[in-house]
Order: sequence, then C-alpha cells, then structure tokens
Amino acid sequence: MLAACNGGNSGGAAQNSADTTTKAVYNDDLGGVTQNFDDTLKTQVTRSEVGILSDQMHKLGDYQGLTFVSSDPNKSEYTYRAGFTKGTMNVVVRLDPDGKLSAYRVFAPAQ
Repeated sequence: MLAACNGGNSGGAAQNSADTTTKAVYNDDLGGVTQNFDDTLKTQVTRSEVGILSDQMHKLGDYQGLTFVSSDPNKSEYTYRAGFTKGTMNVVVRLDPDGKLSAYRVFAPAQ
C-alpha cells in the first residue's frame, strides 16, 4: 500500500527498486510503480493513491534521487531519503525472499 504520511547485494537491489518505484510515483505511472512489487502488494495499490502521492512529490520540486539512511537486515527493510529541489521525503521498502518489494512507504514531511 502506498502511504504519504548500504550494505550488501540486498541493499543495492532495494535501493534500485526503491528509486525506480519512486521515479514512477513521481511520474504518476501505475505500471511502473507496481513492476517491482510482489503479487500481494500489487493488489493493494490504486491509481488514485499513486496520483495523490505524485502530486505531493511534485510540490517538493524535481526528484533528485535517493540517499541511504538505514537498514534492518532482520526485516530486509531499508530506509532512504528522497531528495527534491524543495525538500525531502523518507522512503521505506521491504524485500521479500525473491527480491521483490513487499512494502513501499513514503513519509511526507510534517507540516
């Protein structure tokens, strides 16, 4: 479910998938958003959620990429800071055993 509110190979795969997905959200591209999701997560995403989150990202300016923040290897969970020309958001992803995203969360800055 979408929500607005580096070590090892897994970390690199996670960052690549998180970046690809974040670019797709920014571009309001539902197919691009879900391409790296596992089958369960794909069913939880709606076009309207992607559009709302895309609008929130655009308010922060141009997308400039992700910076690694932290990881929890026990959960296969990785946190990144998504940089924009006018601010940041945190992106948290979790990988399933096949390397697909089983969670993708975006936390908007407090207002």
